[in-house]
Amino acid sequence: MRRIAALVLLGFLAACGSAPAPAPIAPPNYSAPRLADPDTICLRDLSAENAIFQPLGSFGEGHCSIDNPVRITAGTVPWNHPGILTCQMADTLVRFEATVVQPLARRLLGQPVRRMLNLGTYDCRTQRNETTEAALRLGTSRGGKLSEHAKGRAIDFAGVELADGSLITVKDNWRAGGAPQKFLHELARASCDSFNVVLTPNHDRLHQDHIHMDIGPSVLCGY
Repeated sequence: MRRIAALVLLGFLAACGSAPAPAPIAPPNYSAPRLADPDTICLRDLSAENAIFQPLGSFGEGHCSIDNPVRITAGTVPWNHPGILTCQMADTLVRFEATVVQPLARRLLGQPVRRMLNLGTYDCRTQRNETTEAALRLGTSRGGKLSEHAKGRAIDFAGVELADGSLITVKDNWRAGGAPQKFLHELARASCDSFNVVLTPNHDRLHQDHIHMDIGPSVLCGY
């Protein structure tokens, strides 16, 4: 009996050894999704906001080059002068128009803005302040720190044109009283939440006709 049982066991083991091994399970066909780069995302966002702009590719030379530059002619409304800015700065401005400028105009002035007014965007130059301007007049200027305008990260906001054609400007209305002054002052205070540096006519005499706004590395709400 033992011999028969041993033979049966050997036959069973032989049969098991001769069975084909199970086929390996193939790993799933998976590839990581391709992530869009920040520049592409910014341009896509700017398009979704219905801004009118043109990507410029490489722009400027040396220290005055701009990252992901665009030439923008309208955000939520047309601009009096086209601006050359980084896409990030242009996108910040368009959002600022939609979430701050238009609501403030409707609430304080009773009508929407139909045109944004600016005195300039990109400018390959150093920073201007009363000290550097005095040195320039005396002929003792030795240059200075590069302006955020030279990097496409700044704009000089001059005011707005309302739906009825009237103009509200920093030059004429910053200290004029009434609803236009309140509009400009509230706009300036609110802009500190969107931009890193804000300089108004209260800052120095060089800003009597505009509000400087930029997204550079410094932080100063010069209201």
